[in-house]
Amino acid sequence: MHFGELLRRLRGTRSQRDVAGELGMPVTTLSTLENQETIPRGPVLKKLADHFGVPLTYFYSPPTTEMRSSDAARNWLLSLKQTSPQKNTIATHAPPEYPEDVKRQFAEKIKQKKRAETADSK
Repeated sequence: MHFGELLRRLRGTRSQRDVAGELGMPVTTLSTLENQETIPRGPVLKKLADHFGVPLTYFYSPPTTEMRSSDAARNWLLSLKQTSPQKNTIATHAPPEYPEDVKRQFAEKIKQKKRAETADSK
């Protein structure tokens, strides 16, 4: 993920104007930062990290970003599947700033799609 994408993720659903005001910078500057791939240096980077409450390392990609499955994770998921009281449980993830009703709408859309796929396969 590039610097701009990480910065947009931190801004979340707040407007650029609001966040730029909190940072004490022009909206055009924040927009430029959100559209760049390279990481700014010095005081600008520190100001952003401090404002959003993240370490400077948040903006740097880890040595490997590849997701790998593990036996422990696989076994945990299997145990959940076997012990889950609800067969049609849907797990979703959304940023904390998403309202609960939006999260429920996501889950409902996923359930509808699964039902449609099940009906089509019969």
